[in-house]
Amino acid sequence: MQQDSEEQINIRELIFKYFSYWKWIALSSFIFLALAVLYLRYTQPIYSSKATVLIKDDDGGGSLPGMQIFEDFGLSGGSSNLDNEIQIFKSRKLTESVIKKLQLNKSYIARGVRSGLISGEMYMESPIQINHASHDSLLYTEEISFDLTIRDEVSFELSELDGEEFGIIKFGEEIKTSIGSVIINKTVIFDENYFGLDYVILITPLNESITELQEVLKIDRINKDADILSISMKGSVIQKNNDIINELIFQHELEGIKVKNEVTENTRDFIKERMLFISRELSQVDSASANFKIKNSLIDVNVNAQFLLGKESELEKTIIETNIQLELVRFMNELIDNDKGIDNLLPSNLGFEDHSVANMILSYNTMVLERNRLLQGSSSRNPNVLKLEGHLVNMKRSLQSSLMNIVSTANMKLDALNAKAREYDSELASVPDYEKEYRDIFRQQQIKETLYLYLLEKREENEMALVVTVANSEVIDNAYSDGEPVSPNKGIVLLGALLLGFILPIGIIYITDLLDNKVHSTDDLNTYRLPHVAIVPLSKDNIKLVALDNPRSVLSEAFRILRTNVSFLFTEQKAKGNTILITSTIAAEGKTSVSLNLAHSLALTGKKTIIIGLDLRAPKLLEYLDLPKGGKGVSDFIVNPNISAADISFPIEGTENLFMIGSGTTPPNPSELLMKPRLEELIEQVKKEYDYVIVDTAPVGLVTDTLVVADIADVTLYIVRANKLEKEMLKLPSRLYAEKKLNNMSVVLNGVGGQKGSTYGFEYGYGYGDDFENDNKKWWKKGK
Repeated sequence: MQQDSEEQINIRELIFKYFSYWKWIALSSFIFLALAVLYLRYTQPIYSSKATVLIKDDDGGGSLPGMQIFEDFGLSGGSSNLDNEIQIFKSRKLTESVIKKLQLNKSYIARGVRSGLISGEMYMESPIQINHASHDSLLYTEEISFDLTIRDEVSFELSELDGEEFGIIKFGEEIKTSIGSVIINKTVIFDENYFGLDYVILITPLNESITELQEVLKIDRINKDADILSISMKGSVIQKNNDIINELIFQHELEGIKVKNEVTENTRDFIKERMLFISRELSQVDSASANFKIKNSLIDVNVNAQFLLGKESELEKTIIETNIQLELVRFMNELIDNDKGIDNLLPSNLGFEDHSVANMILSYNTMVLERNRLLQGSSSRNPNVLKLEGHLVNMKRSLQSSLMNIVSTANMKLDALNAKAREYDSELASVPDYEKEYRDIFRQQQIKETLYLYLLEKREENEMALVVTVANSEVIDNAYSDGEPVSPNKGIVLLGALLLGFILPIGIIYITDLLDNKVHSTDDLNTYRLPHVAIVPLSKDNIKLVALDNPRSVLSEAFRILRTNVSFLFTEQKAKGNTILITSTIAAEGKTSVSLNLAHSLALTGKKTIIIGLDLRAPKLLEYLDLPKGGKGVSDFIVNPNISAADISFPIEGTENLFMIGSGTTPPNPSELLMKPRLEELIEQVKKEYDYVIVDTAPVGLVTDTLVVADIADVTLYIVRANKLEKEMLKLPSRLYAEKKLNNMSVVLNGVGGQKGSTYGFEYGYGYGDDFENDNKKWWKKGK
C-alpha cells in the first residue's frame, strides 16, 4: 500500500510538473493548429478516381485467340495473360499516347489574388492555351515555366520564371522562346473576368511526364479468380483523373484492335500482291485467246470436240483446283523463304484444303502476337519470350515440311489427272490441230480466272474480318470519383497538429529534464541519503532580511520553519552558546543569506544571537548588509591578543538581539590562521554571552577551512542551491555526512521554485496572513 501511495504521489507531481508549463503547451498547440490551418488552406486536395475493365478473348474468356495451342507448351492461362495486360497498361508507349492526346505535359496554374501563391491547376477551365508554332519547338523535350498576366481582351504580359521577360504580347502572336516558337491563344471560356489575373504555364518534358504518370497510375487485379483489372490514380483535379483513366482504357482498346488486325492487314497485303500478279497473267491469256481466234477464224469448236470436251470438264475442274493449291503453296513457300526471322505474321485464311496447315498458320501467328506483346513489357531475355521463339522456329520448320508434303501429294494427283487427260487427247485425234491448241489456251484461261475469283472472294472475307474486329477488353465501370479528398485529411491534420503541439513541448521538457544534472528537489537529496531540515523558496525580490521587510511572505515562513526544525537538531538544548555552522559545496549557494535570515529569525524570538563571518577568503556578510568594509573582525582577533570579542562585535541596526562579527582583514593564510587557539577563545567568549552563535564558513568543496573549524559546531546546516548545484556534487556532502565530519549535519535546500515544475507548492501549501494567501492563490484568482 505504501508503494502504491508513493506511486500516486509521483504521478501527481509529474502531472503538476507538466501542468506548470501549460502556457507554453497552449502556445505550441495554437501555433501548430495555425500552421495546420495554413497547410489546409494552401495545399491542393488530392482525389482518387477508379475504373474497372474486363479482359477477355473472342469467345468471352480471358485469353487471346489461338492461345489454346499454348496449353501443350505450358504457356497458357488467364493469370499469365492478365499479368501481360497489366504490363501493357503500364507501358510507356500507351502512357505517351495518353499524354499527347490530353496534352498533359502542359499545365495552367492560377495564382492566388491576395497571396500570390499557386492556388490550383486550371484543367479544362484555363482561359489560355499554348501551342507550338513551328516544327523546331521543344515542347516535348525541354522544361520551362512562364509567368503570364492577362491585361485585356487582346494582350497579356509574359516572362519566363527567373528568365527572359517578353513584355506585352497579343494573343495569337508568335513568340520566340528558348524552347522554340510558341503561340498563346484564348480558349472558348475567356471573358473579362480573367483580366488582371496571373497564371503559371508549366511545360514538362515528355519523358518526365510519362514517368510521373506511371508513378501515380495503379493497375491491380480485383481478385485472383476474376479477369478484371482495377485502374486507379490520385490527383488534384477529379476530371483530369477521370480523363486520364478513360483515355488509357481507350488507347489500350485501340492497341488491342491494332494487334488483332496485324494478321488481317498482312493477309490483305498478300492477297493484293497476288491479285496483281494473277491479273497480269490473266490479261496475257485473254489476249492470246483472242489473237488465236482471230488468226484461225475460229467461232465454235466441232460438235464432236464439244462432246469430248464436255466429258473432260470435270477432269479439267479437278486439275484447276489442284493447280490452285500448288500456286498457294508456292506463294507461301516464297514468303517463308524470303522471311528469315520470326517477327512477321503469315497470311491466313487462304483456303488450304489441308486444315492442319491452316491451323499451324493460325497458331504461328498467335505465337508471334504473344511474343510481340510480351516484348512491350519486358526484354528479349524474358524466359517466356525465349521459349516462344524456340517454338516459332520449330513451327516454321514444321510448316515448311507440311507444305512440301502438300506439293508431293498434289504432284502425284496431277500425274494421275494428266494421264486421264491424255486418254481424252487420243479420242480427240480427229479434231484439227488448231482446236487442240485452242483447248490448251482455254484451259489456262480457266485456271487464271478461277484463281483470280478465288482471291477476290478471300479479299472480301478479309476486309469483313477487319471491320468487325473488337478489342479484348470491356469497360465495366468508367472512371469515377466519390468527390471526397483522400489527402490532406482535414480531421487527421488538425488532430495531428494538436497532438504535436501538445507532445512537442512535453517532449522538450522531458529531454531537458533528462539532460538536466542540477539539483531541484528533495528527491535528489534522498537519492544520496542526505537529511534535509528545510526548503527555502527562491526570492524574486531583492530583500535582505525577509522577516523584517516582508514578515507575512512565504519566504519568511520558510525561515520560521527552518528555525523550528533546527531546534530539534540539537542533541542537548543549552541555555547559552548553541552553535550553528553553515557551509555549502561551492560559492553563491546562499550561505550568507540563510545565515543572516536564520539569525534574524532567532533574534525575533528574544534569543540573543550573533553571526560570525568565518569565510576569511571571500567574506560576504558586510557586503550583503551594505555595511562598510575594513573594520576589525575574526582575523584581527586571532593575530592580535589585545583585541577582545567585544571589540569586534556590533549590533545589526533595526533588529534587537542580533549582533555580528565580521571576517576582518583578509589574511594570506586563512587555513593556518583558523587552526590557531585564538579562534577557540573567540568562540568560547561568544558562547557565554549569546544564546545562538551562527557561523558563516567557506564552501567545503573549494577549501578545507570549514573542516578545520567543524568541531566548534553543535549543528551543521549544509546549504544546497537548487537549480545551481550539480547532482554529481552531492557526493561530497553525502560522504561528509556518512563519515560524520560535520556535527549533526542536515541540508537546507535553498532557492527552490526557480524552474517550472517545482514541487515547492505542495510542500508549502499552508499559511496565514494576506500576503501569504495572495502568494498561494490560483493564477486565475490573484488580484480578486
